[in-house]
Amino acid sequence: MPRLIVILAVATILAGCASTGHLDTRRSVTPPISLLSVSPDPAFKMGIDTLLADTLFPPSNIGIKVVSTATGRVCYALNPDMLFNPASNQKLVTSATALTSLGHAFPLRTTVFADTAHASICIKGHGDPLLSHDDIDSLARAVAPQLTGGKPWRLAVNVSYFDDLPWGAGWTWDEEPSAYGMFISPLILDNNTIAVRVEPAQRSGDPPVVSCTPPTGYVTVENTAVTVADTPLTAPLQVSRKWRERSNTITVNGQMSLKGRTFTDNLSVWKPELYAGAVFAERLGALGIPVVVATIDTTEPAGNAIAEYVHLLDTAVTFMNKVSDNLSAEALLKIVGAENYRVPGSAELGATVARKLLSGWGCDTTGIAIADGSGLSRYNLISPSAIVLLLQNMARDSANFPAFYYSLPIGGVDGTIGRRMTGTPAQGNLRAKTGSLSGVSALSGYVRTAGGEMLTFSILLQNFPGTVRPYRQVQDKIGAFLAGWK
Repeated sequence: MPRLIVILAVATILAGCASTGHLDTRRSVTPPISLLSVSPDPAFKMGIDTLLADTLFPPSNIGIKVVSTATGRVCYALNPDMLFNPASNQKLVTSATALTSLGHAFPLRTTVFADTAHASICIKGHGDPLLSHDDIDSLARAVAPQLTGGKPWRLAVNVSYFDDLPWGAGWTWDEEPSAYGMFISPLILDNNTIAVRVEPAQRSGDPPVVSCTPPTGYVTVENTAVTVADTPLTAPLQVSRKWRERSNTITVNGQMSLKGRTFTDNLSVWKPELYAGAVFAERLGALGIPVVVATIDTTEPAGNAIAEYVHLLDTAVTFMNKVSDNLSAEALLKIVGAENYRVPGSAELGATVARKLLSGWGCDTTGIAIADGSGLSRYNLISPSAIVLLLQNMARDSANFPAFYYSLPIGGVDGTIGRRMTGTPAQGNLRAKTGSLSGVSALSGYVRTAGGEMLTFSILLQNFPGTVRPYRQVQDKIGAFLAGWK
């Protein structure tokens, strides 16, 4: 009898479900945003709620937190503790960790050693992400007068300062050969990329003119492209590198219009430490010093330091945040690991320092994930609350906040938001770090209201298909609203 009662009860429930019609499981039931968001000011709450169109949220996820920078009072919150992939908002974690653990004036060195007894020189990188081919040229000019004798010098490229992992955890295979997916090394040249320039030939039927900057024998060019007079093109110009073959052969194919614009692009370079060594050797050769490039060295350099090029940490942080440079972030995270724990520096050691910093500020670091320094990784997870906590504590750090604050892009003025929020109260006012991956958009930073109060905010968006444009527009509208609040 009890079993019969259970069967009858289940049948009754199923019949009740059937009587209501077909169950639509395609769309989840979510309360309106106005029921999920909180704010002590009804007008402030309504002002932001009305900017969050229900055509975007749901199905996409959104998390927002806005607080008073001075008092910490929460002005608005929506899913503030939900975890999101921060994309390049991860660079806020890297910036704060590097500045607080190393100091804004920490030197980023590239050093040349010479062992005259064995006619050997060594160039050692310490993770300077700003080193350019012009800087390499300056090093060569400083070194050349100190290298005497007609015999060739043996050049070693020392990479002992970092571990040997060239990519971050969770990076995707199809980043290559894009400049933003470059390889990580302690000896960095031109962001570990090479600039490729393609210009149409003078006559139809001739191959376009291809040049590289810096000019170097470390890369070769295969140019099968053709300049054509007819448009539209039947085979558009394609410039790439043979990355599947782990080769530094640049390929140029397709068609280029006789009156077409010059094409420029930056491509990542395979084994960038040897790329830097080759360019350095070529510069010395041009100055009359014959050099043979040897293999990579991971031991302590022999001889004495004879030349050095230095950039300061705050300059690197500014470059990293203004243009959202990935290599700078990865290098700084490994530098943090090397200086706070041991050499070789690694992202894992740097992440340990970052977690300690956040934990000391009251963040439950067991509830977030730090996989890399740049935000390219799909393994990173953080909440708007954690980002706002970081921003708030940096604002209280009188020693490092100026370097941190001035490194952030300015709405409508420069960096990654230089063309956003123009003509609004946020222009020239709002300073924030962007973040972009497929299906991810983030904007976090500081803004002053019309009443002069500074607010700290974080807006994280995730899980949307297609273009990011409507989601950035939501962020911009919120930024303008905050800046115009009276």
